[in-house]
Amino acid sequence: MGYTLGRSGRPSILALVYSDGAAACRTISELGYRLRDSGVPLAGIVAYHATRDGTPRCDMEIEELSSRIILQLADDQTPQASGCRVDPTAMQDAAALISAAFQKCPELLIVNKFGQLEATGGGLADAITEAVDLGIPVVVGVPERRLASWREFTNGLAEEAMIDSPRVQQWLARRGLGVQPRRLGVQQALTSAA
Repeated sequence: MGYTLGRSGRPSILALVYSDGAAACRTISELGYRLRDSGVPLAGIVAYHATRDGTPRCDMEIEELSSRIILQLADDQTPQASGCRVDPTAMQDAAALISAAFQKCPELLIVNKFGQLEATGGGLADAITEAVDLGIPVVVGVPERRLASWREFTNGLAEEAMIDSPRVQQWLARRGLGVQPRRLGVQQALTSAA
């Protein structure tokens, strides 16, 4: 990964490290939607629908946060197959949407997963590199099994935090992107209870 370093001498990249993919998917999506709903200009993709009851495991949609466009990302291969087949066209479309979102000067890029495609230089690897080159802070979900590839991709320059660590909110807050968990106000709680 070749990129321009920021004022600190380091790119602003945070890996959200996880072992439970389903929980990470929900957490990263919630983070993206909370930031967007609070008015933070974003680029990137999050899961629009995580695995739903009664639907195939690979029936996954992603949403590009800036454009709000939803794409079908993966399909089940066959009943005998053990994994999903990522639709390369959907990944290209997602990368193009992210690149277009950079024209709007987002304050953060969120990528829900550094997967096999990114580990081999494909998928959204170029979008991550472009964001860093532009000085846009980057948050990427990284499964524990991909940490070695991630560290190689980022030349060890990314910060890492477990996805449920308070360090995540601290990292965001240092960049002026802190979002408090949603809490009902007293009046809302009373109204809801009535």
